[in-house]
Amino acid sequence: MMQLVDNLNLYILSQTMPDSFFGGVWFVIEKYGSLFFKGLFITLLLALCGTLFGLIIGLFISLIRQIKITQHDSLLSKTLKKIGHIFSIVYIQYFRGTPMLVQGMILHLGLSRAGYTFEPLFLGIVVISINTSSYMAEILRASIQAIDKGQLEAARAIGMTESEGMRYFVLPQALKNAIPAIGNEFVVNAKDSSVLNVIMVAELFYQAKIIGQITYRTLEPLFVISLVYLTITILSTYFLNYIEDRMDAPKRTYPYSMTHKVHHFKKERS
Repeated sequence: MMQLVDNLNLYILSQTMPDSFFGGVWFVIEKYGSLFFKGLFITLLLALCGTLFGLIIGLFISLIRQIKITQHDSLLSKTLKKIGHIFSIVYIQYFRGTPMLVQGMILHLGLSRAGYTFEPLFLGIVVISINTSSYMAEILRASIQAIDKGQLEAARAIGMTESEGMRYFVLPQALKNAIPAIGNEFVVNAKDSSVLNVIMVAELFYQAKIIGQITYRTLEPLFVISLVYLTITILSTYFLNYIEDRMDAPKRTYPYSMTHKVHHFKKERS
């Protein structure tokens, strides 16, 4: 009986939706705006967390891949470095070479078969972070390699270790140079998060599917979320261009900045 009543309510509701396309668009915005806002919040959360965690993991993977094996290393050290190097290559190739949708399904079904249950949002963040980290690792590797190697030699000349030179000189510049690519990954994540609806993550595309099932009209809600995705992309691009312009503005001279960093390093040492 309850099923019959629900079906009748859905039928009545679908009949109240205007026949015109733009009338239907306004109807779903007015009637289901809260679902669109919920989907927008989840989409932005996925994009932000995926980009941030992907950057952290990607930096770690990138540094592992660039560790050099020297003649002075012990056998154990050489073995560990070799294993780390192979792991980083396999990690990057696998997660860059397979679709995020497939990765999400493997994680979801694998955990379910093992008897573990997690919130879809948590799984979505894990999937998008791991997928993003493989791209971030390559972005950061290229950015680090673009820094003049003479800066590490200069760091060693003033008493710094190689890791300290990376921390004080190379990484800050590499991260600055990688900001446009990192921002682009955020935009990509905001759009590609739509594939996570297959593991029941309630982002924008998922909400549009639900509204389409309720109203029996799928085109109108899809058109609405297309405008939302477009708005996210335009605003993100504008914000990134603003940051780039600010960072390219004239700042302190390079020798002064180097002196400041060396002074800061010596204060930490003392």
